[in-house]
Amino acid sequence: MLTFIVTQTGIAQKYNDALISNNSEINFAKTQKRGIKKNSIVYYVENDLQTISAYKRSKLKWQTNVISVCGKPKKGQPEIRYVGYNSDKLLIVMGKHNFAEIDVNSGETRLVG
Repeated sequence: MLTFIVTQTGIAQKYNDALISNNSEINFAKTQKRGIKKNSIVYYVENDLQTISAYKRSKLKWQTNVISVCGKPKKGQPEIRYVGYNSDKLLIVMGKHNFAEIDVNSGETRLVG
């Protein structure tokens, strides 16, 4: 019998406060910002442009690699292009036309299109 265990090897980096936006969205084509701060939680796109980490009071709350969970996009680069905050979830655009949602409380990630 074979057993497979999948783990995430990404290590959360300390985010740069200068790269945090108080707006509800960041579009990497238009800004150098890398994170959104809402309700005292920072949602930060790590250097690999595939991983999002949630920090509460500078401590890691959860982390998810969107590309690993949802798969590589059929078109475009396997990286996050847009992050939007919507009260209970993050809306993610990756590649050219792939969309994902992340639960802001748990980090649960799912492909939506």
